[in-house]
Parts: sequence; structure tokens; C-alpha cells
Amino acid sequence: MRSNRLKHPKELFILALSEMCERYAFWGVGNLLVLYMVQHYHSTAAEAAKTYGIFAGFAAFLPLIGGYLVDKWNYHTPLFLGALVNSIGCFMIALGSRPILYLALAVMALGYGFFTPSILTLLGNAYKKKSELREKGFSIYYASINIGVFAAMVSLGFVAHTFGWHYCWIVAGSVQAIGLIPILIFLKKHYDFKSKKNGEKKGSLPKLSKIEKDRIIVILVLIIFSLFFWMPYIQAFSSMAIFGLKFTDRWIGSYEFPTAWLLSAEPFFLLLLAPILVKFYSVLSKFKKNPSPAMKTALGLFSSSLFFLIMALAALSFPATAKSANISVLIPLGAYFFLALGEMLLAPIGLSLISHLAPIRIKALLIGVWYVCVGVSFYLGGLMAGLIDKISWPEFFTIFVLLTFFSGLILTLFSSKLNRMSHKNLEDLDRKEFFENQGKAEL
Repeated sequence: MRSNRLKHPKELFILALSEMCERYAFWGVGNLLVLYMVQHYHSTAAEAAKTYGIFAGFAAFLPLIGGYLVDKWNYHTPLFLGALVNSIGCFMIALGSRPILYLALAVMALGYGFFTPSILTLLGNAYKKKSELREKGFSIYYASINIGVFAAMVSLGFVAHTFGWHYCWIVAGSVQAIGLIPILIFLKKHYDFKSKKNGEKKGSLPKLSKIEKDRIIVILVLIIFSLFFWMPYIQAFSSMAIFGLKFTDRWIGSYEFPTAWLLSAEPFFLLLLAPILVKFYSVLSKFKKNPSPAMKTALGLFSSSLFFLIMALAALSFPATAKSANISVLIPLGAYFFLALGEMLLAPIGLSLISHLAPIRIKALLIGVWYVCVGVSFYLGGLMAGLIDKISWPEFFTIFVLLTFFSGLILTLFSSKLNRMSHKNLEDLDRKEFFENQGKAEL
């Protein structure tokens, strides 16, 4: 029989299902927002991209506040409230009013701010006795929730293309409403309604130890370098939405497929790569060759650089002043593979590292810091997407080629130092002593 030690906790699957529905609704709205504003409200590409950047940036900033609050409150109630608010926001957008659209985006951002640190902290706690499975578990989790993103791009894109945007947002809100069911099941099984706070002992908390400080420095350094991934990454659903709409041949016979289907390539490749990378990590671990989180982050940046290099070369095939073109759809599809590979190397590994190394009393807060960095990146990326109206496409893509390549190169030089500061050699410490040192009881 397979040892229970080698089995992933059951919480992985129910939490993944919960966030799958949340991702379907939240990023279904987010990743289609540029197309929606251009087609429905006839916004300029720069205006739509800026709105997307502000929305994504604001949403990613709020988990910092949400993380602080849920550390003081609990990780269960905000999970339900965040999903409920997200569903309401989708139905508000379906009303078709532009002022209500902006209000709805703010509402959804608020829900995201509570939902995200709560669910990631709960998942991290589920692996506190199975640390050797943590990286694999977060990779599985990250891939499974992207089923929601992929399904949203395909189904919502089809609904909008065939029946109209109004029905698209109704479907998104309905899926999120259904996603409340697994959350309620989780709450019934795990939530102690008599507990007011997250199992926190009363009294003052001890000061951070030298090891904790080193680990926090590692977390913060990788968070800062992730900025140079996420700022270019947002182009996949902002500037690339315009490129797919105007410069890509999307005809299959007599049918022109929705631009949203092209944008679904990135989450599709995430699903494809997840099991391969999980198996690959296992093989490398047996030979003690598994790259450190810092090195995987650097490789993720290099992979992102390849995405933009392919697109820069493709853009050279049409005049800089062209308003449309017919680039083969195979080119952006192939490029999206490298962006997905970069995301799988960087995002789940980074979140796993935070849940593992962060002192438990500020774990949700540091998850919030991660998302603040993502938020800043998304906002800046949204502003940079506005450059597509001012410079040529090759010049635009080249900016991100250089940004991701050189940041990856710098991180590579410091990866060994960061790995030592993680103090991975202390993993076999007695867990009871470890949690006592954190000043908290087991959650």
C-alpha cells in the first residue's frame, strides 16, 4: 500500500476546485476585459489596456490588506465572502452600463483580496506535515486551477462571440456561484466556529530569529524579481489581445474563431506542462539535481524572454505602419508555450516557497506582499501596453525581451547565495519545537 506520507492531502483537491471556479469568473472577466471594452464600448487599445492594468493591479494589491486582516481574523470566512462578492461583480458587469462596469471591477478586486491569501494559507497549512510534497502539490494546484482560466477563455469567448457579452458575464457569475458549494463543504469539515482567531496563542509574539530573517530576505528578493516576469506577462492578455485581433490569421476554413481562443493557449499549455514538470522535479530530486527556487525563477524569466523574442521576429514581417496583418496563428501559439513554461517555473514555486519558509504568524501577510508585487507589475504592464499606439510592434516586444533576459541573468548570479539563506538543511528539525519557536499553536 502507498504510504499516507506520500499522499497529497485531501484539502488540495477541494481547494483546487474552489479556486478553479474563482479563476473562471475572475480571470474570465480580467483576461477578456480588453476585448470587451474595444468591441462593446469601442474604447481605444491604450484605454482598454490601461483599465485592465489598473483592475489587475488593484486586485493584486488588495491581498496585502486582506492577508493582514485574515491573519487577525480567520482564513475560512473571507474565503466564502471573497467568492460570493466575485459572483456579484460578474452579474453587475452583465448589466452593460459603463459606470457599473468600473464599480463591478472594484467589487471583484475586493473579493479577490480576501479570497487569495485565505486559500493559499489554508493550502500551505495542509502541507505542514508533508513538506517533501509541497512543491509538487503547489504545481498540481496551480495547474488545476488554470483549468478554470482555460475553460473561461474557451467557453466565455464562444458565448460572447455567438450570443453576446451580456450572456458571457452571466455564465461567469453562475460558475462562481456554483463554486460556493465546495467552499461550504470545506467549511463544514474544517472550520471550528468557536475559534475566533487562527489558533493563535495569546500574549506577545517572539522576535524573528536570524534564520527567519534570512528566509524572509529570500522571499522578498524573489518577490522583487517576479516583478520583471509579471509586468511582461500581462501583455499576454492586453497587447496580445490586440495583436491577435488585428494581426493574426484566425480563419479555419470559412470560420474565424474568437480571439479569446488564441488567448486560451497559455492556460492550456500550463495544464499540459504541470504533470510533466512535477514528474521531472521528482526525477531531478532523486539525483539531487532539482534547481533551487531562485534558479527556477531565473529560468522562468529566460523562458518569458523567448516568448517575446518570437513575437518580435514575427512582427518584423509586416510594415510598422500596418493596421492589420495575417500572421500565422501557429507563431503566437508556439510563443505562448514558452510563456506558460515560464509561469510554471516561477509562480507555483514562489508561492510554495512563501508558504514553506514564511513565519507562520505573518504567512498570509507575505502572500499579500507577493500579490502587491504582482499588482504593481500588472499596473505598470498595463501602462506599457499603451505604447503599442506609439512605437512599432518589434520595438514593443524587444523591450520585454531585454527586461526578462537581464533580470534572469542577474538572479542566476545570486541563486546560490539565496539557496544558502533558505536554510533548507534545517528541514528535519522537530516540528513541535519549530512551531513553538514561531509563537503559534498548530493550526
